[in-house]
Amino acid sequence: MMPNPARTERLVRRLAYIAGLVGPLTALPQAVSIWMSHQATGVSFWSAVGFTGVAVIWLAYGIILRQGPIVLSSMLWVIFDLAIMSGVLRYGSI
Repeated sequence: MMPNPARTERLVRRLAYIAGLVGPLTALPQAVSIWMSHQATGVSFWSAVGFTGVAVIWLAYGIILRQGPIVLSSMLWVIFDLAIMSGVLRYGSI
């Protein structure tokens, strides 16, 4: 029996939104740690800059194509990476 294409598409869309939310949440502990401990030793400012730049490009792509999961994920990556970058600038040594 063949799977229902509409049902499969709905499932994949839901999973894409879940991944779009969960993926960026992996950066949240780093941002919270920096801001709570007032220490950013060992955190690379330039890596955060690179991640943010890539996320901005993906955000633009998602907006242009009206792809909600890409927009959600990219917006969260930008927010969390900016929190990391600003924490490194304030508490780290670059």
